[in-house]
Amino acid sequence: MRNTHEIRNYFHNNTLKTCLICNICEANYPIDTNLTNLKNHFAKYYKQEFHLAMTKNEERRKQIKKINYIQRRENEKTKDKNSLTIQNNEISIIQIPKPVQIENFNENDYITKKKQLKLVKLVKLYYH
Repeated sequence: MRNTHEIRNYFHNNTLKTCLICNICEANYPIDTNLTNLKNHFAKYYKQEFHLAMTKNEERRKQIKKINYIQRRENEKTKDKNSLTIQNNEISIIQIPKPVQIENFNENDYITKKKQLKLVKLVKLYYH
């Protein structure tokens, strides 16, 4: 679902989808008109509806923020192999990699810290 502002509910598209038309006074705006121009129209001509829309939008924003917070906390608590993350009303799956066990471990394939320090000293002596 697209996160749209409450003011946009007071406008509809024309049949060709080239204009936004005010539901109250049928004022026309180009389809790509920004939200600020639509807000200005309502603030100028329909003060009561403007304040109502702004209040509704703020309440909706707070609800979305609260839901996202709760879901983030739940996701942090979840220790599943796969967990769902919901952000901006979109669901995505996060796959947590499985731990890998190394088989046929051979200590001779790796240098210990002590051997590594000896090797560094030898290299320094050789080049100095």
